[in-house]
Amino acid sequence: MPIQIRFIKSKHGKGSRMIGYLKWGDAQFEIVTGGYGKGAIPDGVYKIEKRRIAAGNKSNMESGYINPLTGKGFFIPLKPGFSTHRHGFGIHPDGNLPGTLGCLGLQGADTKKFWDKWIKTPMRLRPDTLIVSTKIEE
Repeated sequence: MPIQIRFIKSKHGKGSRMIGYLKWGDAQFEIVTGGYGKGAIPDGVYKIEKRRIAAGNKSNMESGYINPLTGKGFFIPLKPGFSTHRHGFGIHPDGNLPGTLGCLGLQGADTKKFWDKWIKTPMRLRPDTLIVSTKIEE
């Protein structure tokens, strides 16, 4: 049975950035998406490629994937389950400059909280589906 997490874009940020929360069970993590390239991640269903994760530090990962608070980073690839010309989506710390090219950029202390939960969760219980939607708060 698929294990799903949800990302709900709930606020407009600076430029083409959107802000929201990634919800995994009873936990939620602040996310920024977009601001560069073609903007925020499109709404839809994505496969979480949980066996293709990259993890490392400043010496072997791009600065945009590094948690500035810990110096460590990760990238969890996302594969769209719909037709799109965009690619290269993932979940990672929002390192470097604020915003992403469409990935889900974890914010501040939520980065470590998410990664700790990911690592402590057995592979078979890690989420394999991400549902992205937009619900702008008034």
